[in-house]
Amino acid sequence: MECPNMNMKQSAIALVISAIAMPVMALSPSVGDPGFSGSVSLGAGAGKVKSNFLADVMGVDLSDDKLSNIGDPDDKNVTMPVAEFDLGWTFSSGKTRVMFGSDQGGGFSDFTPGVQIGVRHDTGNAGNFQLVGLMADGATKVYEDPYQLGSNRGKSDISHNGGRFIWDQMFNSNFELMAEVRKIDVDNERSGEQAFGSNPAARKLLKRDGDMYKTTLGYMYKANDRHTFRPSIGYVDYDLDGDAMSRKGALIELGYIYTADSFNLSLSGLYGKLDGDKRTPFAASNDKNDTDRYQIAGSMDFSGLFGLKKWVPRISAIYANDDSDIDFNDTEAWMIMAGMHRTF
Repeated sequence: MECPNMNMKQSAIALVISAIAMPVMALSPSVGDPGFSGSVSLGAGAGKVKSNFLADVMGVDLSDDKLSNIGDPDDKNVTMPVAEFDLGWTFSSGKTRVMFGSDQGGGFSDFTPGVQIGVRHDTGNAGNFQLVGLMADGATKVYEDPYQLGSNRGKSDISHNGGRFIWDQMFNSNFELMAEVRKIDVDNERSGEQAFGSNPAARKLLKRDGDMYKTTLGYMYKANDRHTFRPSIGYVDYDLDGDAMSRKGALIELGYIYTADSFNLSLSGLYGKLDGDKRTPFAASNDKNDTDRYQIAGSMDFSGLFGLKKWVPRISAIYANDDSDIDFNDTEAWMIMAGMHRTF
């Protein structure tokens, strides 16, 4: 019999994994019919997660408080429920919709689970516009000094609040522009205090507070009724107070959708090459936070399976990896999920 505390841990990390979902895709073709609309996904997943920085989510411990060395993070087996939602109201004009939903986050290692609230307006010839506020504050805790050895590390709240702007079907084309900015704030930032207590310059290099900027340009190509492709290029900049934590670089991505009468398949692959600003003050490494970012995700929907009319069974999987030249900064996760999706 599993202990209740383990179930709580596994449920809480689902909030994290649900944010490592499919990248932000193009907006739906229209805001839909006037009135209430939305979607909800419920399910469960299993996989592994590893990080040296994440302490807990929703007050549930997710990693060991004590470290014995500055090295690769340990991985953790997880099994948990997963939930996502999008709720909105379309005005009588059929062109404007206000919405409230779960936030799928930006990249793999730069998010906390949260919500988004915003508005979308379709103009016709100029394209479709969406502006949302992103609120991820208080759910996640990180370690105050992640590098502390030999004793339990203290925990601190972290927030990733900001906004996202999407301009889809630009001037009646298949191009889409997405711009996102987030303010990252660690309430009690003490990185490097144990190792560099008498060296404030070294401690400053490890600060995680700052800003994240991301821009993506995508193109939706529909080959025929069944096959749709979406290549995109992007740029992300983690402009952090700690120069040894800052990094920026280009992203390339390809999405694919296969549509059939009773089966839909979505696939995406992403690669990013991020360059760190300055070297870490830890002499054993003395590397920059140069990072190779990989992400592969897939989702399959089975309409009408088991005779269901309103709920659609869904199976999805994702692998994501931020492979840093600094082993301590590596983050990695894979997850397989199964559940039900409903649009209304």
